[in-house]
Amino acid sequence: MTGARSFSVVGAGRLGTSLAAALARRGWKPLLIVDPDARAARACRLAAGAVRATRALRAGDRPGGTVFVAVPDGALARVAAGLARSGVPWAGRAVFHTSGLLPARLLAPLAAKGAVTAALHPAQSFPRPDAPASAFKGIAWGIEGEPAGVEAATAVVRALGGRALLLAEKDKALYHAACVLASNAVAALQGAAAGLLAAVGLGEEEASGLLLPLAQRTLQNVKDLGPEKALTGPVARGDAAAVRKHLEALRAHPAAREAYLALGRRSLELAERRGLARGRVRSLRRLLGGG
Repeated sequence: MTGARSFSVVGAGRLGTSLAAALARRGWKPLLIVDPDARAARACRLAAGAVRATRALRAGDRPGGTVFVAVPDGALARVAAGLARSGVPWAGRAVFHTSGLLPARLLAPLAAKGAVTAALHPAQSFPRPDAPASAFKGIAWGIEGEPAGVEAATAVVRALGGRALLLAEKDKALYHAACVLASNAVAALQGAAAGLLAAVGLGEEEASGLLLPLAQRTLQNVKDLGPEKALTGPVARGDAAAVRKHLEALRAHPAAREAYLALGRRSLELAERRGLARGRVRSLRRLLGGG
């Protein structure tokens, strides 16, 4: 494959910039950073030590052996088509997009030009474009595509110290939904909990000091014990009276109440599997709904 350890990134956002810098730290050679936002492209070039930043690929550009397309899902098909029309010779290069939801076949215009293609998605959160190297260490990457593309993508994951998770196209939506629940939903729940604490007079710093240690310990318990054994609280012990009081207090906060009900039902499933008495399960189910 052409210059396998040289690469370019199309899309200088949070993931694209973090990925470019991480690969550079691993000894890969960054060549081009491509983004219509010139400021973002320059920032990514500086972060990764790339040769050049540009607003678009053109005939005569040589992007190296591997190109990462890290653009929003809604732009992916258009960007792939534009890259295929750029005049860049794609034969012998690997092109990966980083969407966790969309299939590798959206890169078909590039595959038709001879590129090896795959989807390569890090199961990680990147709230800023300067993620530390540790953000990539040991994480799983969802990989989907044809065998040659999957093989090339797996080599990238290994270079970054990650673990490859091979996916079928039909399973990507569920895979991505699971990632959203485990990451984005956690942030949303922390925001909802902080909102409830604001209603009782706690400031943002106080709320964070209360909630973050609780969340961190819970995640550690899940890691050590698994979700079922890590579950604690009123649902885990079958305390219908406490749940009733919570629901009454949450009537003034309907969005948080809706989340409490949905997650309470899921908690009850875990508690039931763990052996919670049937009578307590029935009492909680009447309060939480769902049958």
